Amino acid sequence: MTSDSPTRADLNKEVVRRFYRAVLRTPGGPDFATIEELTDEQEVELNWGHPDSGVHTGARIGPARRRMHELTGLDLTTVTIDELTAEGPTRVVVVATNTGSDIHGNPWRMTVLELVDVVNGRITRKRSFCQDTALLRDISLEREAAGLHADGDTP
Repeated sequence: MTSDSPTRADLNKEVVRRFYRAVLRTPGGPDFATIEELTDEQEVELNWGHPDSGVHTGARIGPARRRMHELTGLDLTTVTIDELTAEGPTRVVVVATNTGSDIHGNPWRMTVLELVDVVNGRITRKRSFCQDTALLRDISLEREAAGLHADGDTP
């Protein structure tokens, strides 16, 4: 006898799918109510190559993520989620394609893997692994040295 009810892995993938749909929503920008409903982040690890890379907890998560986006020139409107894989009780693997531009407007594109932990229907931990951390480090340091944000404006 087979069951038609979703597995825990399927439910976790749906949480992550809804989260990214809310983050990447266009037009109108992120759906913060849904993001808040689906997250209880305790820890985020960012390996983008910049000195601010590493593990961030609690109130440091948001600012670290925003800084990474600004300094790398990440264009959130072009992020694509290419694959979601879930096998265990809590882990969802996200394969995404991120794009952005450097300080001179030269585009970059790379694969990013995220390991997302989902506990009781909420995202509690994310670890992001960028394909080319040296490129992102160089872009970040150049933008930081010039005192520019991703949009080219000074802070």
